[in-house]
Amino acid sequence: MALLSLKKDPYVTTLGGFSKVTNYLYDAFRGAEEQQRPPEERADLLGEVIPGLEINHQEEPGFEVITRVSLGPLRPDVQRGEPLSPEQWGGHQDPEGRVVNVPHLKQVIFKGGLCHMLRKEVWKFLLGYFPWDSTLEERKAVTRDKTDEYFRMKLQWKSVSEEQERRNSKLRDNRSLIEKDVNRTDRTNRFYEGIDNPGLVLLHDILMTYCMFDFDLGYVQGMSDLLSPLLFVMENEVDAFWCFVSFMDQMNFEEQMQGMKTQLVQLSSLLRLLDLNFWNYLESQDSGFLYFCFRWLLIRFKRELSFPDVLRLWEVMWTGLPCQNLHLLVCCSILDSEKQKIMEENYGFNEILKHVNELSMKLDIEEILRKAEAICLQIKGCKVS
Repeated sequence: MALLSLKKDPYVTTLGGFSKVTNYLYDAFRGAEEQQRPPEERADLLGEVIPGLEINHQEEPGFEVITRVSLGPLRPDVQRGEPLSPEQWGGHQDPEGRVVNVPHLKQVIFKGGLCHMLRKEVWKFLLGYFPWDSTLEERKAVTRDKTDEYFRMKLQWKSVSEEQERRNSKLRDNRSLIEKDVNRTDRTNRFYEGIDNPGLVLLHDILMTYCMFDFDLGYVQGMSDLLSPLLFVMENEVDAFWCFVSFMDQMNFEEQMQGMKTQLVQLSSLLRLLDLNFWNYLESQDSGFLYFCFRWLLIRFKRELSFPDVLRLWEVMWTGLPCQNLHLLVCCSILDSEKQKIMEENYGFNEILKHVNELSMKLDIEEILRKAEAICLQIKGCKVS
């Protein structure tokens, strides 16, 4: 496998604004021989995706060979459900406001998502901003404390003088990147469209404040895409910020992209298990690392789906069902639907990238989630050979 193929220019151009973080991904792969995790550690990481998945590292040093080759029964037929209704949500709260029977509630949300009017409230629980067992009074106290903390951090960057900023290159670079990204984030959405839109000001201020919250990370391209739906739903600067903090913690976002490299390795191993012929085809086209899925993973399909579908996908993923890495199964679901065309048309490296990019806004989220769940159930029925 030629790692030098990762240098191909088409990948940089097709990912547009992600060229900076893409370079970190390239560096990670170029240094694979020096930086690669020990085989046992990689096996543990993959095991977190699908518990019990076994890997043999003896056949070909440096590559994972999955020993489980029989997927067992045919992929099951899975049905989706209806969004959680206000009546159902109310029925899951005790008189003091504690959420009860959380496992059942998460199952309902996983199967059908939420009706839009509930998102502002329920997302705070799904993202861990509010504990499930907190009372209404306790949540009011959390909101007061978090509001004070947020505006203290916001004041830190607001009070920086021009002279101070001139001597602080990191703050200056963060502000420049944020301003550029905010100006091109979801401008067709009513919440962010037009000139001098107050939504854009909030988007900018939250991202700047996050740089105060996480000095080491600061701002990395892609964050504005992750924040935008949160702010759209919350319609509140403070709530959106703390939900964004929780989301970023889940994402394990990092400038050096080691987490992204790990996810691509996991995804490649999953796809190899599901369809070895397709994986071998991708490998033959210098695409076995699945780096054409980079944008999918980096911003959780934000640019592949319509805005309402992004909201649905994210709330389903935040349930943690049917596993903690549903986003990898979503990737497998999409690729499973596209593999026949890719192989029949004999797509090469560039054609695969082009085809994947052109899937944007053409995907059916309910069909994708149905197949992702079915794939998970099928994998759980694997038999070790």
